[in-house]
Order: sequence, then C-alpha cells, then structure tokens
Amino acid sequence: MTNKTSISLLIAVLVCVVTLTAYMQGLFNRPELFAYDVQTKLLRSGQKLDSRIKVILVDEAALKAMNEIAGRWPWPRAIWSDLLDYLSMGGARAVLFDILFLERQDRVNDSALQSATRDYGNAYHSMMIYREDADREAGTAPGRPLPADLVERFALKNVTGSMVIPPGKENNEFALPIGGLPEASRGLAVVEFTPDADSSYRRTRLLREYQGKYFPVLGLAPFIDSTTPIRIGPAALTIDGRALPVDADGNSIINMYALDKVDTYSMSGVFASLQKIRQGDVENILVNPEVFRDSIVFVGASAIGTADLKAIPMDARAPGVMLHAFLAGNYLQNDFMNPPDRRLTFLSVVIGVFLTAWAVMFSKKFSARIYLPLSLLGVYISVALVAFKANMQVEIIPFLFSTFSTGFISFGYLTFTEGAEKRRVAHLFTQYVSKDVLDEVLHHYKDYLKSNAGQKVEITVLFSDIRGFTTISETATPERIVEMLNVHFSVMAAIILKHNGTIDKYIGDAIMAFWGAPVQTSDHAEQAVLAAQEMLEGLKEVNRILRERGFEHEIKIGIGINTGIATIGNIGSELKKNYTVVGDTVNLSSRLESITKEQKVPLIFSEYTYAKIKDRIDCKRIGNVTVKGREQAVDIYTVSHAAGDV
Repeated sequence: MTNKTSISLLIAVLVCVVTLTAYMQGLFNRPELFAYDVQTKLLRSGQKLDSRIKVILVDEAALKAMNEIAGRWPWPRAIWSDLLDYLSMGGARAVLFDILFLERQDRVNDSALQSATRDYGNAYHSMMIYREDADREAGTAPGRPLPADLVERFALKNVTGSMVIPPGKENNEFALPIGGLPEASRGLAVVEFTPDADSSYRRTRLLREYQGKYFPVLGLAPFIDSTTPIRIGPAALTIDGRALPVDADGNSIINMYALDKVDTYSMSGVFASLQKIRQGDVENILVNPEVFRDSIVFVGASAIGTADLKAIPMDARAPGVMLHAFLAGNYLQNDFMNPPDRRLTFLSVVIGVFLTAWAVMFSKKFSARIYLPLSLLGVYISVALVAFKANMQVEIIPFLFSTFSTGFISFGYLTFTEGAEKRRVAHLFTQYVSKDVLDEVLHHYKDYLKSNAGQKVEITVLFSDIRGFTTISETATPERIVEMLNVHFSVMAAIILKHNGTIDKYIGDAIMAFWGAPVQTSDHAEQAVLAAQEMLEGLKEVNRILRERGFEHEIKIGIGINTGIATIGNIGSELKKNYTVVGDTVNLSSRLESITKEQKVPLIFSEYTYAKIKDRIDCKRIGNVTVKGREQAVDIYTVSHAAGDV
C-alpha cells in the first residue's frame, strides 16, 4: 500500500509538471481554440443578434443585379451616397462602413460620398492602424505621424491607464480614407482584425494605439466619442462605467451570434427599393427604409469577389462585417465573454490528476477505475459548458490532457504490476484449460465459486494411454522416458486445449481430460471425439520428433470416451485439492480405453457419446461389451476412419 501511494503521488506530480509546462508554453492553444468553437456552435447557435443592429451586405446577388448600373466591383462611390440617402429616409441611428475608401476614384463620385456623409451626420468610416516592418531595400521606415487635425478630432481624449504593448509590437503604420471624407464623418474607426493561431477570428483589441493616441474599433464606434471616459485596466476596459473583460494580451473575446438570426439585407434589394421610391412607387418596395429606424446599420460585403470573408466559429466563410456587428451586439446587451482564469486552470489540473490517480490506483473494482475518471471528466466538462453559457470561458484541454495522461500511466503501472500477477496465474491455468475456457471462467468467476461444494453436470470424459509403455520403460533410461513423455504430452495437450477441453491429470503415461466443465457447452461430446481424432493424427508429429531425437520405439495410443452425468468439484484433502470429476461416467471411459487393443481400434466411445454426435460425425458400431465393474452391457462405437492402430 505504501509503495502504491508513493507511485500514485509520483504519477500525479509528474503529469502536473508536464501539463502545466506545456500549458505555459502555449502547446494547448490550438486544441483549446477548437474546444471553444465546439462550445460556441453548441451553445450560441440559437443566439439572435440585437434587433437594433442591422447589416447590409454586398452579396453575389447585389454584384449581379447592379452590374449594369454600377459596373464591376468596386462600385462608384455615388452608389454609397445613394445608400446614405436611403437610410436617411428610414431614420437609421448610425451607419458604419466596413468598406475602405482609401483611393480616389474621380471628383464627382468622391464629392458625392463626401456630401452624403456630411449631410447624413451619423456616418462612420473605416481606417487601418497596423504594424509594418521597415523596407530596407526602399530605405523607408514606418512611423509617420497621423494628421494633427484627425488626431484632434477623432482620438479618444478621456483615457486613463495604458495598454501593455511588448517592445517591437507597436503599431507604426496607418491607412486613412480619401481626403475630405474624415472631415465629413461622425467618426473614424479601425477595421483591422488579427486572426488566432488557426487563422480563425474570435477576438480583437477594443482600442488601437498609435503613438500614444487611442482609436476605437468599428463595433464600438457608435457608443463612444472623443470625450467618453475610458479606463484601461489589466482585466477589463471600462467604457462610461461599463466593464468589458479582456484577456492577458488585452484582447476582448467576441461573443458570436447565429448568422441566420442577424437582420441582414442585400444591397441589391436596398438599391431596387430606393429606385422605386424615387419613381414614386412606395407600395411595392422590397425593403422599406422604415425597418432601419433607430438602428445601427453596418455595411459590408459577403461576395467572394470583395475578398472580405473570414473564418469564425460559426462559419468558415462569414462576412467580415459580422465581427463588428457582433461586437456592437455584445456592447448593447452587455454580452461579453469573460476570458479563462489561469488560476482556475492550474487548480483544475492539480485536482484532476490527484483524483484520477487515486481512483485508478486504489479502486478495487475494475469498473470503478474506468467510471470514476470518466465521471470526473463528465462533471468538469458539464461545469465548463454551464460556465460558457454564463459567459465565462473555462479551459478544457489542459484538464482533459492531464486526466487522460494520469489514467493512462496509472493503468500502465497496474498492468505491469498487478497485471503481471494475473498473467502468471492465467499462464498456470492455461496448462489445464484452453484460453477461451479460462477467459470465460475469469469473466464469470462468481458462477464457478460453487465448484468448491461440488455439482453434477453432464460431461464427456476422455482417457488416452500409451500402448506397450511398460516394455519401452524397461529398455530406456529414466531421462529418456521423461523426455519421451514430455514430447507426447505437449502435442496431445495442445490438441485437447485447442478443442476447449480441460486436462484433468496425467497418470503415468495416460491423459485424462473432460469437456462440458467448468464451462457448460452443448457440443462437449463432439469436441471430445474431434480432439481424439486429431490426437491420433498427432501421433505422426510425436513419432517424427522422437525419431529425430534418436528414439527407436514408435508410440501408439488407445483412447476411450464416454458421456454422462458426473460429479465435479475441488476434491482432495485440506493440504491439496484438485478440480476433477468422479463417478461411473469416468470409470466407463477408462474401461473403454483399456479394451481398445483387444477390439483392434485406437478409438472407442460409448453409445451415450454416440447418441450426441451421430448426426454430425460419421460413426460405426463395433459391438456390445460388458466392461469390468459394470453389470449392464454397453454398445461401443468408433469413427468410420480412425487413424493409426493398436
């Protein structure tokens, strides 16, 4: 017990160290992302985005429908000015473009978008802030300052605290909308996202820093302005008193919503509706602008040609604008996912490995060694799912890895210790019964405990004896006699066990075996006769081996078989007992073996055995005999083609 306790503690400590080291090195990050996606699909596939948020998409239908009017993508900017006019009719609260207008087209189109943006008053346009390495060949280095008037107007001014940005990771480049558009906009916001290690998008920094100034991402832009009080803390970004949780890297996890539960509209339907309104047909419009009243409208693209499809937990090809819309929904409903607490992960690993080691190493029942660790896993995963639904991510992979590893190593240890003892016992008994019989007994051992008290069963008993053994033993040395018997018994025993017989004992040069116990079978007579036939054939192998070893005498045997009711159990003294069978059935089998020579056949079985096998084995009647110890005569049979002679 002391040794097992020490081993279990050693296993637990070893797995703890390996697991936590791998965890700190980030080796579980990718599997954990997969686990996160599974939970997201399982628990948030029915979540609807806040109805105050609407999304207008440039989809494949829009590209096709507007090809004759707007031409190929990107469209003339006058199209977007028309969109702003349409949303103005409906009274949308804010319009946010997840479309970058970085290059000039022409004066007419650019001016149209600028004017519509200014007239609308609540339109937000996109910018990019990112990091770019220096171009040594061109001799340029990023790091130019943002325009002073843009910083003055759009940079957040009421920010306390600062982001922790590792050296060499600072943003040093930007991309701004065309001149005149920022001045006309209600706000500018950042649209650049960084994917996770598996190239999927799940999180973002809520603010982007550039040379000490902060700008919001597009999803937060309609809720804050340059004077909104913001506090940057290690665990949360607090905006106007509302805490938005962030992880150790300053990222906020975006809670996802079902894509089919987002109020989404195609740009083609919107534009067709605008055309009808301008023509005075307000009765048959596809999309009434009133559906956008007081809504926050995100404008983005989902068509393949627009190159803005991103992998998210809900879909491998989702419109990128959905990330901004989801973030806005998180803010409106205070529906933010709390990142995992590393202290909880550490504690769960420690508790998991020690409980698993204890359950496997000290449970007396094999089933408990399996079910207790599995139950522990089930409880932990259930807790993780409940926590996820309550917007708190609990890391699963470190616990799974540590628990499975502990269970595997603990089972391995038991296999090579306690298992070794069981294998030695099994090996001992396979000398007497076949492996199949032994497996059956071990799997149902309680049913066989009653053999201690004895029971009556129908069995088939076989006796086999070497003919002329006395003459052989008189002319050979003891060592050669033992060698000869070992060769003979090895071949014969293998055949008996092959046919699922039980070897009762070796009596000098004779073998006693029986079928039908300890495992009761209906074909015990057939298996006994088939074994006997194969034993006679096996004499060829025995004699071949003996000839190779220099033996002059050739072995011949006689076999007697009988079927009937016998008493079976552990029989003997307090000092030694044998699992054996006794009764008239056994005696008759022995007597039949003894008359094989006078009947001049190597195999004889009784009429009782014949009755069991006559429909399956070709037999012939030899005659009727009265054997010693029995008053009643018995019909005797042999197989039609018995090998060997006597």
